Amino acid sequence: MPVHSEQKQYNVCPICSSAIKTWRVKRVGSDTYNLDLCGTCGYSFVNPRPSLQFLMDYYSSFGHGHVGAGNEAPDLKTVLAKEQNDPNSTVDAKRLIKTIKSLVKNHKSNRFLDVGCGYGFFSKEALNAGFDVVALELAKNERAIAKEITGLNPAATSFEEFECAPESLGVVFMSQILEHALDVNLWIKKSRDFLVNDGIIAIALPNYGSIFRMIMQENEPYICPPAHLNFFNPQSLSRLLENHGFKIEAVQWISRIPKRTFEKRLPRLVKPLLPVIDVASSASLKIVDALHLGMMINVYGRKLNA
Repeated sequence: MPVHSEQKQYNVCPICSSAIKTWRVKRVGSDTYNLDLCGTCGYSFVNPRPSLQFLMDYYSSFGHGHVGAGNEAPDLKTVLAKEQNDPNSTVDAKRLIKTIKSLVKNHKSNRFLDVGCGYGFFSKEALNAGFDVVALELAKNERAIAKEITGLNPAATSFEEFECAPESLGVVFMSQILEHALDVNLWIKKSRDFLVNDGIIAIALPNYGSIFRMIMQENEPYICPPAHLNFFNPQSLSRLLENHGFKIEAVQWISRIPKRTFEKRLPRLVKPLLPVIDVASSASLKIVDALHLGMMINVYGRKLNA
């Protein structure tokens, strides 16, 4: 852990207060990160934690990284072409928003908060579903592209700094963002304060309990400090939500490997078999998801009446 970024050391699990122990020590560049693990709820996390200012600076410049040619920040055309080739965000957005819509009751607010909206694919789907969307995004380039895709003006603010009236939101949505949070209890408590009674929180993130993480251990791509600080399985994430007055309504497991991953690794003579390989891979991943060992989890919680 960079000395200048160290802020807080946890001595017990911040979710269930049980004993923790070092799981792995991971070196990233010139920095070393200690990864602790709770033996009770299964939550793993970077410990000690970086400072909030370190994270704000990091995400404001890093965002989702560079996907254009060379190292230039991607433009709208590049982002849309990438999504057309591998429509992961579009597919995920339709599933998540459809599930959220099915869970929303006739409560007082139709406002939908998209925390860390990225390029705006989820906000766009929420708008299409009739929600009144408020979006947050720290990364400048992503805010600009999200504005083009959705017509919204995402706020350049962190969730820590965001404020709105208590019990004014119908949905708080966090896709691929809670794993970055400095204080996960603060994020969930704040979400509950903002939500109306029976309001929905929906969280999508990498599954620490996936078979891929079990095989690859700390070398799994999503174990990537300082970008990711928190590593949840369904049990630890559900425990966190329940601690703050949420009832778990649904859990989904999702695994998907982009076609380009196979294309890059297959010998030229075998590439004509790519469609067959893709079908076989999809079938295998569906089995993994059915066994609750998938790469990603989507967890939906409902705020219980106080």
